Amino acid sequence: MDPVGPLPASVYWRRRMLAVGATLLGLFGLLWLATALILPPADDSSTDRAAQIEQQNPADQNRQTGGTPAAGTPASGPVNPAPPTSPASVTPAAPGTPGLAGAPPAGAATGSSTGPASPNAGPVDETVRPDDTPRPAVVVPPSGPSPPTGPPPCTDRMIKVGAEVGQPEYKVGARPVLRLVVTNVSGQACVRDLDGTLQEIVVWSGDGKNRLWSSNDCSNPASDDLRTLVPGQPVAFAVTWSGLGSVPGCGVARDRLPAGAYRVLTRLGPVISDPAPFLLS
Repeated sequence: MDPVGPLPASVYWRRRMLAVGATLLGLFGLLWLATALILPPADDSSTDRAAQIEQQNPADQNRQTGGTPAAGTPASGPVNPAPPTSPASVTPAAPGTPGLAGAPPAGAATGSSTGPASPNAGPVDETVRPDDTPRPAVVVPPSGPSPPTGPPPCTDRMIKVGAEVGQPEYKVGARPVLRLVVTNVSGQACVRDLDGTLQEIVVWSGDGKNRLWSSNDCSNPASDDLRTLVPGQPVAFAVTWSGLGSVPGCGVARDRLPAGAYRVLTRLGPVISDPAPFLLS
């Protein structure tokens, strides 16, 4: 075990350690080589499949994922062009149907318009109704005693019919308020039938030549309204006019009246009012 020689003992021990290390390295190398020869090679099918997917045509990848091919990348097959998109169609309303022609399709957004409306711009309520707007009394002759049997029927001479407009000027597209006012101008109370079928509010052209709209054309409900009219106390009825023209029976398309000068006349039975002018601008 003790080194023998002319050199120091430490030199011989280093030589022995180097020899031992070289021997161990050789043994490890032989063991690795034997293991590589005995064990089967690893299965690289999954790695090869991943590589094939990465190398496939980009257009195929886009079709699989629903994406869009990058600019400049040719597609790997014929692509059918999308069919042309046609504009939404609107089914016109049947001729003579009020309030339908020109209306937007169901679900379409609508907005207010300051200009002329298309014919039959939607259904409107143009019913004449009692109006409770306060108004001053009218000066009449002193009241006389009523007969023992009660107030007599009002003759046409005992009443006055007037026409009123909510304001002197409206914008085209607005809804003017038009009123019929009945006043007992006699000196005694009387009874008058104010049934809706006897009332009428009419819009004429500014020169009075053309009848353009009537409250009785499209809506003329009957009403049981037999009243005792007090002398000098006006009784009023009002309608919110759509601004659309009309004809008797309301059987044609209704167009919005343009800007211009107009006049309103009213009647109760045979008694007709004086005209009340107004403007659409």
